[in-house]
Amino acid sequence: MTTHRSFSRNSALILLALSAFLTACADDKPNYTAPDHICDTPIDPAALRALLPSGEKLEAAPVPGVATTCEVRVDSRFYIDITGYAVVGALDPVEHARTLQLENTIEENWGPGIPAVLADDGAVFSLPCGAGDGTDAVLVQIHLYGDHVPEDERRERITDFTRSYVTGLAEQLDCDARPTSPSPTR
Repeated sequence: MTTHRSFSRNSALILLALSAFLTACADDKPNYTAPDHICDTPIDPAALRALLPSGEKLEAAPVPGVATTCEVRVDSRFYIDITGYAVVGALDPVEHARTLQLENTIEENWGPGIPAVLADDGAVFSLPCGAGDGTDAVLVQIHLYGDHVPEDERRERITDFTRSYVTGLAEQLDCDARPTSPSPTR
């Protein structure tokens, strides 16, 4: 004899919980496509995507001002701020990083004249290349906002994005200098 059980309240709750879980998992994927340029600078879309949360709409727009600034937002929330200064005579990114109070900084040299300071919440680098206006170097600071990137992966993701951005900026400005490949220990 077959016993039929009616759809119980517990079954409904289990299905509701499963549905909510599957919906939450689906929200982990963004509904936007990471671009291969932000504010006219070529970048690796995967490196950019690794720093951003899921969401509906990604925006990267220059902000007018004294320095060149690019803000990256997802669903109108601010996540990445990139500010570049075209200068005469290279500025020391280590000195500049001290004024920014970046978290857990380390210094690296990415090639002749390309010193970088990397942190858990940003980076600063100097690129020996002018912006075509009599300058001969660019100092760039990058800040990451929010706690959406796992803490143990933040430094690596910021480093990957920064390296991509430096390479793209050198290409955009038609610089001879390019960052060297990452060391095999990373």
